[in-house]
Amino acid sequence: MATGGRGGNVRSSGIAAQRQSKPSDRLNPKTIDPFKATKNRTPFESVYSSGGIPCRLVHGSVKHKLAWNQSPHELSFDPLLVLLAEGLRETVHPYSFVARIGFKELLESPSAAVKTIPLIPRLIAPRISICCRKNNSTDSKTHCSSENSDD
Repeated sequence: MATGGRGGNVRSSGIAAQRQSKPSDRLNPKTIDPFKATKNRTPFESVYSSGGIPCRLVHGSVKHKLAWNQSPHELSFDPLLVLLAEGLRETVHPYSFVARIGFKELLESPSAAVKTIPLIPRLIAPRISICCRKNNSTDSKTHCSSENSDD
Protein backbone atom coordinates (compact mmCIF):
# COMPACT_ATOMS: atom_id res chain seq x y z
CA MET A 1 0.00 0.00 0.00
CA ALA A 2 1.09 3.54 -0.72
CA THR A 3 0.57 6.39 1.67
CA GLY A 4 -1.33 9.45 0.46
CA GLY A 5 -0.09 12.99 0.93
CA ARG A 6 -2.62 13.83 3.66
CA GLY A 7 -1.93 10.88 5.87
CA GLY A 8 -4.55 8.57 4.37
CA ASN A 9 -3.84 5.22 2.81
CA VAL A 10 -4.36 5.03 -0.93
CA ARG A 11 -4.40 1.72 -2.75
CA SER A 12 -2.21 1.65 -5.78
CA SER A 13 -3.54 -0.47 -8.57
CA GLY A 14 -2.60 -0.95 -12.17
CA ILE A 15 -6.04 0.17 -13.32
CA ALA A 16 -6.19 3.75 -14.58
CA ALA A 17 -8.78 5.93 -12.90
CA GLN A 18 -11.90 6.28 -15.00
CA ARG A 19 -13.28 9.73 -15.73
CA GLN A 20 -15.95 10.62 -13.22
CA SER A 21 -19.04 12.33 -14.52
CA LYS A 22 -19.55 15.96 -13.67
CA PRO A 23 -22.92 17.58 -12.91
CA SER A 24 -22.62 19.60 -16.12
CA ASP A 25 -22.59 16.34 -18.14
CA ARG A 26 -26.20 15.75 -17.16
CA LEU A 27 -27.25 19.30 -18.01
CA ASN A 28 -25.86 19.32 -21.53
CA PRO A 29 -25.53 15.74 -22.79
CA LYS A 30 -25.36 16.66 -26.48
CA THR A 31 -22.15 18.67 -26.45
CA ILE A 32 -19.03 17.43 -28.16
CA ASP A 33 -16.10 16.02 -26.23
CA PRO A 34 -13.09 17.30 -28.21
CA PHE A 35 -10.81 14.68 -26.65
CA LYS A 36 -12.99 11.73 -27.54
CA ALA A 37 -11.99 9.94 -30.70
CA THR A 38 -15.02 9.43 -32.89
CA LYS A 39 -15.07 6.36 -35.06
CA ASN A 40 -18.09 7.01 -37.26
CA ARG A 41 -17.98 10.63 -38.34
CA THR A 42 -20.75 11.81 -40.61
CA PRO A 43 -19.86 13.56 -43.87
CA PHE A 44 -21.19 16.84 -42.49
CA GLU A 45 -19.17 16.51 -39.29
CA SER A 46 -15.97 15.80 -41.25
CA VAL A 47 -16.39 18.76 -43.59
CA TYR A 48 -17.35 21.15 -40.78
CA SER A 49 -14.41 20.05 -38.62
CA SER A 50 -11.96 20.55 -41.49
CA GLY A 51 -13.27 24.08 -42.19
CA GLY A 52 -15.09 23.22 -45.42
CA ILE A 53 -18.20 25.20 -44.53
CA PRO A 54 -17.59 28.95 -45.00
CA CYS A 55 -19.11 30.08 -41.71
CA ARG A 56 -18.37 29.98 -38.02
CA LEU A 57 -20.53 29.75 -34.95
CA VAL A 58 -20.76 32.97 -32.94
CA HIS A 59 -21.63 32.23 -29.33
CA GLY A 60 -23.82 34.88 -27.80
CA SER A 61 -24.84 35.14 -24.19
CA VAL A 62 -28.41 34.24 -25.04
CA LYS A 63 -28.57 33.45 -28.75
CA HIS A 64 -26.09 31.84 -31.14
CA LYS A 65 -25.73 32.86 -34.78
CA LEU A 66 -23.58 32.15 -37.81
CA ALA A 67 -20.97 34.50 -39.22
CA TRP A 68 -20.37 33.80 -42.92
CA ASN A 69 -16.95 34.31 -44.53
CA GLN A 70 -18.82 35.61 -47.61
CA SER A 71 -22.37 36.74 -48.01
CA PRO A 72 -24.64 33.68 -48.52
CA HIS A 73 -25.90 34.95 -51.90
CA GLU A 74 -22.30 35.03 -53.20
CA LEU A 75 -21.66 31.35 -52.37
CA SER A 76 -21.99 28.42 -54.73
CA PHE A 77 -25.01 26.41 -53.57
CA ASP A 78 -24.11 23.19 -55.38
CA PRO A 79 -21.96 21.44 -52.81
CA LEU A 80 -22.88 23.61 -49.83
CA LEU A 81 -26.68 23.44 -49.78
CA VAL A 82 -26.69 19.67 -50.32
CA LEU A 83 -24.15 19.22 -47.52
CA LEU A 84 -26.22 21.39 -45.15
CA ALA A 85 -29.34 19.39 -46.08
CA GLU A 86 -27.52 16.19 -45.14
CA GLY A 87 -26.38 17.90 -41.95
CA LEU A 88 -30.00 18.33 -40.86
CA ARG A 89 -29.75 14.73 -39.62
CA GLU A 90 -27.20 15.78 -37.00
CA THR A 91 -28.28 15.68 -33.37
CA VAL A 92 -25.12 16.97 -31.67
CA HIS A 93 -24.34 20.62 -31.06
CA PRO A 94 -22.77 22.54 -32.90
CA TYR A 95 -23.38 20.42 -36.02
CA SER A 96 -27.16 20.45 -35.73
CA PHE A 97 -27.21 24.22 -35.20
CA VAL A 98 -24.86 25.00 -38.09
CA ALA A 99 -26.77 22.73 -40.47
CA ARG A 100 -30.20 24.07 -39.52
CA ILE A 101 -29.35 27.78 -39.49
CA GLY A 102 -26.97 27.56 -42.47
CA PHE A 103 -29.62 25.81 -44.58
CA LYS A 104 -32.22 28.40 -43.59
CA GLU A 105 -29.96 31.40 -44.27
CA LEU A 106 -28.89 30.08 -47.68
CA LEU A 107 -32.52 29.60 -48.70
CA GLU A 108 -33.38 33.10 -47.50
CA SER A 109 -30.64 34.75 -49.59
CA PRO A 110 -31.78 36.91 -52.56
CA SER A 111 -30.60 34.56 -55.32
CA ALA A 112 -31.67 31.32 -53.62
CA ALA A 113 -34.51 30.39 -55.98
CA VAL A 114 -32.33 30.36 -59.09
CA LYS A 115 -29.51 28.46 -57.38
CA THR A 116 -31.75 25.93 -55.58
CA ILE A 117 -33.98 24.71 -58.44
CA PRO A 118 -31.27 22.56 -60.09
CA LEU A 119 -30.46 20.98 -56.70
CA ILE A 120 -34.00 19.92 -55.72
CA PRO A 121 -33.55 16.24 -56.69
CA ARG A 122 -30.44 16.03 -54.50
CA LEU A 123 -32.18 17.79 -51.58
CA ILE A 124 -35.16 15.41 -51.40
CA ALA A 125 -33.34 12.30 -50.13
CA PRO A 126 -31.85 13.92 -47.00
CA ARG A 127 -35.24 15.42 -46.10
CA ILE A 128 -36.99 12.07 -46.45
CA SER A 129 -34.39 10.27 -44.35
CA ILE A 130 -34.88 12.83 -41.55
CA CYS A 131 -38.61 12.14 -41.47
CA CYS A 132 -38.21 8.36 -41.61
CA ARG A 133 -35.58 7.77 -38.95
CA LYS A 134 -36.74 5.93 -35.87
CA ASN A 135 -34.91 7.99 -33.25
CA ASN A 136 -36.10 11.44 -34.27
CA SER A 137 -34.54 13.56 -31.54
CA THR A 138 -34.85 16.77 -33.52
CA ASP A 139 -38.09 18.69 -33.68
CA SER A 140 -40.19 16.87 -36.27
CA LYS A 141 -42.26 19.98 -36.97
CA THR A 142 -39.14 21.74 -38.23
CA HIS A 143 -38.40 19.10 -40.85
CA CYS A 144 -41.40 16.95 -41.64
CA SER A 145 -44.78 18.46 -41.02
CA SER A 146 -46.81 20.29 -43.59
CA GLU A 147 -47.63 23.03 -41.06
CA ASN A 148 -44.44 24.89 -41.99
CA SER A 149 -44.83 24.60 -45.75
CA ASP A 150 -46.36 27.28 -47.93
CA ASP A 151 -48.95 24.96 -49.56
